[in-house]
Amino acid sequence: MQKIDPQPARRDALTHLICPVTREALTRSADGQKVTTPRGDRSYPLARGSVPIILRDPELAAKYAASSARMSAEYTEEAFAQQRALWPRIKARLNHDYRSRKSRAAFDRVFASADGFHLAIGGGPTRAHPTHVNLNIGPFPNVDIVSDAHELPYADGSVDAIYVEAVLEHLQRPAAAVAEMFRILRPGGRVFASTPFLQAYHGYPDHYQNYTLTGHKLLFETAGFTIEEAGAHVGPMFTLVNLTATFLRTYLPGGRVLSFLWGAVGVVLRPFDALLHRHSEAYVLASTTYLVAVR
Repeated sequence: MQKIDPQPARRDALTHLICPVTREALTRSADGQKVTTPRGDRSYPLARGSVPIILRDPELAAKYAASSARMSAEYTEEAFAQQRALWPRIKARLNHDYRSRKSRAAFDRVFASADGFHLAIGGGPTRAHPTHVNLNIGPFPNVDIVSDAHELPYADGSVDAIYVEAVLEHLQRPAAAVAEMFRILRPGGRVFASTPFLQAYHGYPDHYQNYTLTGHKLLFETAGFTIEEAGAHVGPMFTLVNLTATFLRTYLPGGRVLSFLWGAVGVVLRPFDALLHRHSEAYVLASTTYLVAVR
């Protein structure tokens, strides 16, 4: 389980920044309170003294971030404290998702270098890898830059690798976001993407689409990427356990109790994904699929 602790914003989050309106480079102002364009005609504030908020419409973004009760509850200092308690730690262990060995190896390979600039789009409240600069729509704990995935505030070819997990289903225009990833990556740079295929609706605050493995690859190929590898990330048994629990909880009288009891069965069933991931068609009923796309 990832350790969840509030950390200072990464200083390298301020490198390669551009204004989303003028496309000019942004640098920290003399008073240290904002980042500005060379002429100072466009400026963006720094939250907590180090987290740039680079948005065309900050009020709209703030309303979006606050409109999901689940997001607001998870991305708080209180949530960090609660994660240290015994029961949340046990619950996280019981809900382990047994990701495929190939996907875990691919993740490690993409972010193996400690020297590159690695951007996590939708990152936080955890840091999936120590090198990640977390970008999110709100100034939550462990978020290093506040911006919109549809309009990434980084210069062309300035990023070495990108991590995007459980994000594309929540974007109104995922093709635009993937095109932005292509723009900011250096030639040869890679994206590690994981996106739901067989998951129930989960507004965060909204949920627009899931992707088959084929659709996931096509989304990136259309933007100009070459797919290096792809497959099941979280497997078929997790799908069975998760969707059954959702059905029980949502539609049956006493469903929460039934879902809790089914969850105990799921603790026994989910480890079988370690075997199912070896099947050539694990992606057919995968909860999420992954891919590595090369610029």
